Amino acid sequence: MKRLFILLLCCLSLPAWAVNQNFGELEQLVRGFVQAELSQRPNATFKLGRFPHNLVLPACEAPRVAWTSGMAQTGNTFIDISCADPLWRIRISVQIAEPRMGLVFARAMQAGDMITADDVQLSPIADQSMGRDVLGDPAQVVGQTVGSSVSAGIWVRSFMVKPPVVVKMNQRVKVIISGDGFSVEAEGVSTANAHAGEIVAVRMPNGGLIRGAVNADGSVSLAN
Repeated sequence: MKRLFILLLCCLSLPAWAVNQNFGELEQLVRGFVQAELSQRPNATFKLGRFPHNLVLPACEAPRVAWTSGMAQTGNTFIDISCADPLWRIRISVQIAEPRMGLVFARAMQAGDMITADDVQLSPIADQSMGRDVLGDPAQVVGQTVGSSVSAGIWVRSFMVKPPVVVKMNQRVKVIISGDGFSVEAEGVSTANAHAGEIVAVRMPNGGLIRGAVNADGSVSLAN
């Protein structure tokens, strides 16, 4: 990895340097800083760049460590180490690797099966280009259904899951007709399978068809 170091020295008198900075101590300070910063990212690993062997700095009692302003805290990035007295600042490279995690099916599932928390598990995605539509949060799929049969170990992709069917064809459903200051309930028969949020046609007792949005409880709402 290419290393970049920037050194800013102001108003230093070389003969006045009594003690040189211990770069081993600086490295430990930086390493501890990065470890603390990444403590909530358990899959992240990092590699520090090296201090140049010929660099000499006066000792600092309280060096400060911070991410270089404007740099992302991932990938190839940089950290600034600075001292207020005597005044100096150096920059060291750090490479942060954090594999993206994706969901895989923990068991074989059939079309229409509802997904539970035990049916999926997180696994690192080695090839990021192949994981663009892989889902990475169990909350995205638990309670959803599988669109077609899958084998264990298959990545859970967005097009593979869909909301469960809450209204089935020929099922008797409650129809709610609401408007400004009123609400009327009736009963009809669904003409198709439908998921929550979808529009379905309902045949009413008089033979007429109305269309409404399916609610999570299986009722159908028709706005007046």
